[in-house]
Amino acid sequence: MTTHIHGGTTKAMNRKHSGFTLIELMAVLAIAAILASVAVPSFRSMIQNNRLATQANELTGTLNFARSEAIKRGNSVTVCVSNNQAGCTGGTTWENGWIAFVDVNRDQSLSAGDTLLRVRSTLTGSGTLTGAQTAVQYLPNGLLNFGTGNYTLTIPGCTGNEKRVINVAVTGRLGVTRATCP
Repeated sequence: MTTHIHGGTTKAMNRKHSGFTLIELMAVLAIAAILASVAVPSFRSMIQNNRLATQANELTGTLNFARSEAIKRGNSVTVCVSNNQAGCTGGTTWENGWIAFVDVNRDQSLSAGDTLLRVRSTLTGSGTLTGAQTAVQYLPNGLLNFGTGNYTLTIPGCTGNEKRVINVAVTGRLGVTRATCP
């Protein structure tokens, strides 16, 4: 007896294989590893630059806010170093935080009768923010009474021009520039 197969081929011959071979998979993984090793340092640099820009913007935002409030309220406004966010603590290391307040008696100290306007706690990322002064004080006309100079923001492992320098001018205007790391 003879078996006839109608329609040409059997099912076993019709089966197709799909997927990757082990060699193809290893080649793709090797290429992915090479691309990741190139991208990670660039990604790290991008994250550091974004962190520095954000932190520089936080200080300049507070200083611009203080200037605006001094003009609006017709009274002096002070921004000072504050490690405890409850009063001025002195020193020129700003990375542990600062406060902004209406400084009625212009003594650069949060005291009775003053109004606390803004509080900023410690910066993230182990960065350092050192300033020329312990406080910045704006007069009711928007000019600076105290605090001119440069405030420098750096991070550990700083490379290239990742450092930021915030310049506070006598006119009260601010400038932020990138600077080369030491």
